[in-house]
Amino acid sequence: MNLQEGIEKLFSEQTATWRRLRDGVSQLDNLRTKHFSWGDDVGVSLQFNPSRIVSTAANVDAAAIGQRPCFLCEDNRPHEQKGITFLGKYLILCNPFPILQRHLTIPLFSHVPQRIRKKVGDMLALAEALPDYIVFYNGPEAGASAPDHFHLQAGLKSPVLLAGDNELRGCLVLESPSIEEMEARFEDVYHYLRSRQPEKDEPLLNVIAFVEDGKYVLHLFPRKAHRPRQYFADAARQLLVSPGALDMAGLIITVREEDFNGITKNDVEDIYSQVSMPII
Repeated sequence: MNLQEGIEKLFSEQTATWRRLRDGVSQLDNLRTKHFSWGDDVGVSLQFNPSRIVSTAANVDAAAIGQRPCFLCEDNRPHEQKGITFLGKYLILCNPFPILQRHLTIPLFSHVPQRIRKKVGDMLALAEALPDYIVFYNGPEAGASAPDHFHLQAGLKSPVLLAGDNELRGCLVLESPSIEEMEARFEDVYHYLRSRQPEKDEPLLNVIAFVEDGKYVLHLFPRKAHRPRQYFADAARQLLVSPGALDMAGLIITVREEDFNGITKNDVEDIYSQVSMPII
């Protein structure tokens, strides 16, 4: 049994025994979506997903993180939640609050901070083992709701998530048939981004990895802000949008109906302009 087949079996067993996951998967099939287009080549989808409110509204400052139990550590996870070991150091888990079909969360066994450097090889190895999936990373201050515990996420591919660079936001695309070359090229980019944000423990960054046509592919989304000003606006002007990797790729998650109904193309353009760092 390969890993994708093992994950299908895991989802089947978990949806049968874990009501929270069963409800999440059922709700995903009935979520409302809409689409904005900029010509023939650029598009953004919006998803109204109220179950994601906990992640979108998460307080991720150091004081708040220090006061709550880590929900990715074994002792604090739901007792119903089971997983599959990967590379002897990760556990592949079904995400009970999915955005994507077959949404997975993949934490390290160890409770260490969310830092992608030196783990891109693991990310690409997982993408190779899951050819129908994208694997994605939300950095601290770039969408991670658990910046204290390293984790990846994954879900089934869809065209909007594979778009790469476009006029709305910066995206650096790396491709190679070699994991070693991809690691070296990522390291070069990482050092450059560190020079742009030397005050940060890690430069603000989202990463999407997948395998296509026999090549490893990384989409890197450099960030200059965690959340747009609309997130912090007063009630009448607030848009509760907190972009992570999927939002940067082109699937924007809204957790309140008024935001889903009210957001405009101009809002989308403005949000991207605030949080995306141009690639120079």
